[in-house]
Amino acid sequence: MSESAASQLALEWRGGATERRFAQARPNLDAMPWDSFDLAAFAPNDPGLCEARAVWTNGVFTEYASAAAFSALSIALLQAQAPVDLAAVTADFAVDELAHVTLVARLVMAMGGATPFVTDLSQLAPKPIADSPRLRAAELAVKISCVGEALSLPALSAWHRGAGHPLVRAVLDRLRHDEGPHAAIGHWYLELVAPSFTVGEREFLGKIASDAVRVYQPLWQGAAGERLIAGKHGPERYAAYMQRAVDERIAAKLARYAISVDRDVLSLP
Repeated sequence: MSESAASQLALEWRGGATERRFAQARPNLDAMPWDSFDLAAFAPNDPGLCEARAVWTNGVFTEYASAAAFSALSIALLQAQAPVDLAAVTADFAVDELAHVTLVARLVMAMGGATPFVTDLSQLAPKPIADSPRLRAAELAVKISCVGEALSLPALSAWHRGAGHPLVRAVLDRLRHDEGPHAAIGHWYLELVAPSFTVGEREFLGKIASDAVRVYQPLWQGAAGERLIAGKHGPERYAAYMQRAVDERIAAKLARYAISVDRDVLSLP
């Protein structure tokens, strides 16, 4: 990243008519226990609180990037002449993600404020590399929905089970509520276009999926993978839990369209 491309992530709020319209589109954002977080209960520079602020500051950016990703996918669907309702719903998912930005930013402020976060916003939205509009839309659908959002739901569910504070749990609950449709929309598009894929196009999409999983795997391997969680399968390591999500939520579902992910992403190292 060049120095000129790096910038501090900063969020602003216009208010007025745009705020009212946003509130109509995504009501009940205020219906959270915002006053339940007692900042005075923490010592200055409390290590746990500082770490939480950094984690959730990164979460603001993640949701912001997801809004850009769904915006890019909606444009790709329009260029591919996908069904209008499918493109419309995808565009609306960008609004979901901006609502998440608002919630997570408010949570960070309740915790005492964001930590510095520098990023290259010119690289915010994914840039498809496929040649045809139909395959570019499929490429983004696989990367954003079939992989990224498919992994977001189990991750959020694990964090929700481990969250002790009511405000954190409420925010996580709202975030994971939206992830199911976000993970499904890629498959809704693939159901329409997969019958027309060539063998080479299926191999290309398999590589896109495999590379996308590799980007996320460091988030649950190593030290993060040592954490135990409790779920329907009983206590297990976070790495095993997320790896099962790769197998069941990504590989198995993409296999329905004869799209195969690489074997090296289907098991723990």
